[in-house]
Amino acid sequence: MSGSTSRAGAASTPGRVLVRMSLVTGLALQLAVGGTLLIAAGSAPAAGGSVLAALKAVKVGTPKESGAPAVAVDAAGNAIVAWADTADLHGASNFVQYCVLPVGASACTHSGSLTPADSATAIDDVQVLDDGGTLVILADVYGTAGPSAEDYQPEQEWQSTDDGAAFSIVDGGLSVSSGIIDADTGPLGAVITPGTNVLGYGWETADGPPTFNEFPLTSPPECSLEGCAAGYATLEPASNPDQIGNGGGQFAAQSGSDSGVLGVFATDDTTGPFACSGAKTVPLGTAFAYASGAQSATNNYNASPGSAHSAWKVGATQADCNVEYPAVGGGPSGFGVLEDNELAGTTVYHPFDQASQAFDTPKVKVAGNTMVDPAVSQDGAGGVYATYLNDGNDAISLSYSYNGGTTWSGPATLDANTDLGADDVTSSVNAAGQGWAAWTDGGSVYAESFTAQNSVPPPAHTTVSTSQASGTTTGTSITIPAGTVGETDTATIHGANSAGATGTVTYRLYDKSSCVTSSQVVDGTKAVSGGQAAPLPVTTALVKGKYYWVASYSGNPGTTHGVKGNDPSVSACGSEVLTVK
Repeated sequence: MSGSTSRAGAASTPGRVLVRMSLVTGLALQLAVGGTLLIAAGSAPAAGGSVLAALKAVKVGTPKESGAPAVAVDAAGNAIVAWADTADLHGASNFVQYCVLPVGASACTHSGSLTPADSATAIDDVQVLDDGGTLVILADVYGTAGPSAEDYQPEQEWQSTDDGAAFSIVDGGLSVSSGIIDADTGPLGAVITPGTNVLGYGWETADGPPTFNEFPLTSPPECSLEGCAAGYATLEPASNPDQIGNGGGQFAAQSGSDSGVLGVFATDDTTGPFACSGAKTVPLGTAFAYASGAQSATNNYNASPGSAHSAWKVGATQADCNVEYPAVGGGPSGFGVLEDNELAGTTVYHPFDQASQAFDTPKVKVAGNTMVDPAVSQDGAGGVYATYLNDGNDAISLSYSYNGGTTWSGPATLDANTDLGADDVTSSVNAAGQGWAAWTDGGSVYAESFTAQNSVPPPAHTTVSTSQASGTTTGTSITIPAGTVGETDTATIHGANSAGATGTVTYRLYDKSSCVTSSQVVDGTKAVSGGQAAPLPVTTALVKGKYYWVASYSGNPGTTHGVKGNDPSVSACGSEVLTVK
């Protein structure tokens, strides 16, 4: 393949699953305490807390025509958003635009354009990574023009060590990665490969196997379309009757004691090792490849599975059936995949079992709807953050799991604040739990910050009903003889989230139909569990007359631990009358 050969027929990614992941090492959540927004390291949200600052999408650029954005989050919580201006594929060269956006800012503190070397005419993918303070932008380019054009394809790189104030092109624009098998090879994404200053890039090929190429952060070799001395790993044997092809997918990496790289690929095969059967006309499914350990000469991510010194422990193997749009992430909680469960019509998270090197764990429901554009990443404590585009209402949704994917809060809707409908949604989270989503809409690129607490939907509206009783006599209006004690009132909470309602109910009994405070004769508070309050007994005999019950429910906040919120409510004065004769 010559350097000037167009890859116009290169692989596309159904469902737009080009998703990035941050390697992270800490936790902080935004909490509202006493009206002040605080950062509390290693904490869960305070009971009754809420995020005070309203989320707001920020327009970070309006290219003539945008490719899908990529986003990374640095240690300070700044978003680094980058995208390709792809307005003219065959005339003026495409270029990369970027924006550095702090939390709470309404405009980029740093922004600019990066022009690929050797007059590359097109960019079909941009990636952003933060490797220990070195910001990396990678662009998959083609159509370079010089006499050694292939030396500048497929992957050009820029780096910044001053938090995006300036980016410098690496090696004069010579390609830093390979893995290209033919003209129909397309990118699946960049990761920080386990090891010291090691990057990696995954690829997919029409009717062929996925590949992976490891290359160093500093002084990378030229790894052009002609290949490089380091080589690359081919993740599926040629003997397989079905090759994965351009179905889409992505790679994620994680550091630490369980370091590794997991690639997940969409499949739609009907025969061979990835065959799935299901309700769809074309059975859908996924395959995966898994590597572990730090990059070294004897644990080589550029060596194919089954070859000497390969880091790849599992070559392409079936993962799930009847799923679409896989997004993979990793971190302290281990690897997991966010995907669309086609048979159930839900969004699920499927943890990867590194001990057995298989997806033999149960899937966990994240949302009761299907989705596209998923992204999943972890903070330094292993909290898992999932963003996706709700397939039913096109809302950008956020869910969060504090326990590695077992329990999820949300989904809550991020404030899209855009024009025609979000597309190409992606996200990333740093070690401290500061997240950013980025997307395109109406010809512009947007970004919005979030934390775990933003995954908590607004509390549901509630109402309170009451039931009074005296012995076997019950009703909204009952009569009891003077001198009676022990009559009770019991409150029940109603609403969309009432089955999990907690908090308290305060019962008050008044001797005037106006229920003014001065007429109160009984007052007591009882706990609520599962939407039901404990009854309050009247322990003192009442004088003859009419009395009026009011039950006030405190409400309960939603939390990132999966507890759904309920608004306060109160029963109507006069809805329940007690007559003493």
